[in-house]
Amino acid sequence: MSKGKKPGSDVAVVEKKDVVVAAENASLPSYLQGFQGPTGTEDIGAEDVTVPRLKIGQDMSKEVQSGDVERGDLFLNVTGSTLVEAGEKLPFVVLARAKEYILWRPKKDNGGGILARAKPVQTPDGVRYAWDKPNQSFEVKIEGVQKVTWKTKTYIDEDGLGEWGSEIPGDKDSKIAATAHHNYVVILPTKDDLIVALSLSRTASPKAKDFNAMLKMGKGPLQSRIYTVETVDDNRGDDAFKNYKFLAAGFVPSEADFKRYEALATSFKQKSFTIDQTDGDDAVEKDERA
Repeated sequence: MSKGKKPGSDVAVVEKKDVVVAAENASLPSYLQGFQGPTGTEDIGAEDVTVPRLKIGQDMSKEVQSGDVERGDLFLNVTGSTLVEAGEKLPFVVLARAKEYILWRPKKDNGGGILARAKPVQTPDGVRYAWDKPNQSFEVKIEGVQKVTWKTKTYIDEDGLGEWGSEIPGDKDSKIAATAHHNYVVILPTKDDLIVALSLSRTASPKAKDFNAMLKMGKGPLQSRIYTVETVDDNRGDDAFKNYKFLAAGFVPSEADFKRYEALATSFKQKSFTIDQTDGDDAVEKDERA
C-alpha cells in the first residue's frame, strides 16, 4: 500500500446472496447504488468462500520487511492493505466464532504448510474436534533436523496431538504438535462493512481467552455489540512483539444495522467457513509455558 493512500481505501466489499467477501474495488458506480437485482453469484454460498484474515505487522512479517506495512499495523493478508495503523482502534462486530486445530508442518521443514485441520463436530459424547485427514501419518522434521511422525486418528482427543509433549512423541517436555486457533469472523462498520477473520493462536491465545470472557459478560445479542481491536507491545522473555488488545465499545447505532449483522451471522452459523491461512501461520512462536 502506498503511504499516501488512506488505510483501507483500496479495499471494498461485494455483497453476495448470503455472504460478503473482499474485492479490489473502492466503490460502486452511481448507477449500481441500491441495485437489488441478481448479481450472477447467487449460487456462491458461505461454504464456498474463504474468509480473508486480519494480521499484525511483526518484525518478521514479510510485509514489514518489504516496507509495505509498518510494525504494529493491522492489515489484510489477501491484499496487504493496512486497515488501521499501529496504535489505532478498529471497531468490529462478531458474526461467527469457532475454535479449530491446525497441524502445521514446521517452518524449517520445507517452509511449513497445513497438513491437517481438526474442526468441531457434534457427537453423542458432545463437541469433539474431527480431523479432515483422519488415520494418516505425516513425516516431519523438528527444527529442520529431528525426524518424527505425527499420526492422526478420527478425533484430536484420541491421538493427543493437541497436548503438550506431542511435538516429539515420547518427549513429554516437547511442545504441542497441533496449534489451537481461536477464529472470529467479524464485520468492520468503519470499513464499508468489510468481513474479515481474526485467527488467534500461540502467544495470542491468552488474548483470545480474555476476549471470550468479555463476550460472555456482554449484554444484549452478540451482533448488537461493537468491540475494538488494536495492537500493543507484548514483552515476553527477551523479545518484544505486538499483540492484540480488545475493548468493548457500546452497541451498533441502529436496528437496521443489527438486523443486517444478525442475518449475516445466521448465514455463517448455518454453513461452515474456512479462514484463509494460505500465507502460513505467522504468529509469534514462543513456548506458551514460559
